[in-house]
Amino acid sequence: MPDAQPQPRPGTVRAWISQDGLAAYLEITPPDPEGKPVTVEDADRALQEAGVLFGIDRQAVERAVAMGARQVPGTRPEPVRVATGKPPENGRDAVIEYHPALTAVRGRPRVLPDGSVDLFDLNIVQNVTKGEVLATKTPPTPGTPGTDVRGHPVPARPGRDVPLIPGEGAAISEDGLQVIAATDGHPILNGRRILVRKVFSVAGDVGPGTGNIRFVGSVVVRGNVLAGYSVKADGDVEVTGGLDGGTIEAGGNVTVRFGIQGAGRGKVIAGGSVRARYIENAEVRAGGDVWVADGILHSRVEAGGRCEVLGRRGSIVGGRVGARDSVAARNLGAPMGTPTEIAVGITPSVRREFDELKGKMAAIHQQLEQVQQALAAIQAQAGPDGSLPPARQTVRMRLVQHYQQLQAQRAELEPRLRELEQIVEDARLAWVQAQDTCYPGVKVTIGRSVYAVTDDLKRVRFTLSEDGEVRIGPI
Repeated sequence: MPDAQPQPRPGTVRAWISQDGLAAYLEITPPDPEGKPVTVEDADRALQEAGVLFGIDRQAVERAVAMGARQVPGTRPEPVRVATGKPPENGRDAVIEYHPALTAVRGRPRVLPDGSVDLFDLNIVQNVTKGEVLATKTPPTPGTPGTDVRGHPVPARPGRDVPLIPGEGAAISEDGLQVIAATDGHPILNGRRILVRKVFSVAGDVGPGTGNIRFVGSVVVRGNVLAGYSVKADGDVEVTGGLDGGTIEAGGNVTVRFGIQGAGRGKVIAGGSVRARYIENAEVRAGGDVWVADGILHSRVEAGGRCEVLGRRGSIVGGRVGARDSVAARNLGAPMGTPTEIAVGITPSVRREFDELKGKMAAIHQQLEQVQQALAAIQAQAGPDGSLPPARQTVRMRLVQHYQQLQAQRAELEPRLRELEQIVEDARLAWVQAQDTCYPGVKVTIGRSVYAVTDDLKRVRFTLSEDGEVRIGPI
């Protein structure tokens, strides 16, 4: 019996899935000559047996079958990708945007519109107000799940959160997505912690290294304020050194541990009180008291309360010192007769405001009288029934409107005028005192009364008598 002829080997197909489950491949080997080739149906069956249900590319399956049929028998089959899953979209991490007040470059001169730079403005201080947004967070997203070729969901990695960290003077908004200033002040980014400080501290002189300082809170200068530079604060200003020809403006109190040396251009303006060891060749204006230890020399000083220079060497020599309530010093003037003006009761600024306000009120009264006269003249032209020609009616209406405007202006000014009149009346209680000596050359003004000192006066107090004259008496 003849030997049986071996059957030609058919083509084979193998389906496999990638490790991440997002791709499926077919490997097709060609048949022997005369053998049965792999069909599309065979390929589909192999995919089904492998569990491939999602993302099948029909054209890729047909292409894999065609490639297998053309392949040289005995060669290694080339895998063909025939299914692709949908990869997950991972979530985005949270992002924090720090606002310019925290990120501004400091220490560089401000560029002016003409291209030049302001060397006195180095942008050292950033000011923020209560409620101002300092940082904003875009929250993380959860991502979108994918699907593998088996039809199973592929979880997405959620975005990582980044916490907002408020520190002193800062708070988180109700939605948790913003850091907001809880107070006026200077914002600081310390790592990721956001703070707002009410006090701005300068570790040295205010000068070329800092530029001018402008702050919504209080300022402490651990050095001097140099000539040509300024410190302006809505709160208090404390200088552990001295003021050397610079400027200090504060909404609160000003303390200068050493002297205020103005060099003819230094200036201190305070809404509250001013304290210093001495004041020389400077201008000082305080809404409250002025307290000086050693002396006020050739300066213009104005206090809304008292001015006291009662240190061991406390003297007021030269210039002009004014206070609403009182001026007291060890010595007033100097033995050589240096012209020195001391004024109490009404400060120069109040006197100016009082005089200006009285002038305005007088002008308003005069205009009211003129309008009344004009209205009376027009009314005299009315007919028996009180009617006026249309042109005169228009004039009368304009005059009435002007009269009402003048009355409104008067009503607006009257409260302040009454307040100033009370201040002028209280000036009768003001006094000036020299605890040791008041020298010739001193001129004492109380309210509107003036007394020129011509002889040395020891331990003397100047007050206002009942008849409005300056009276001299012992302490």
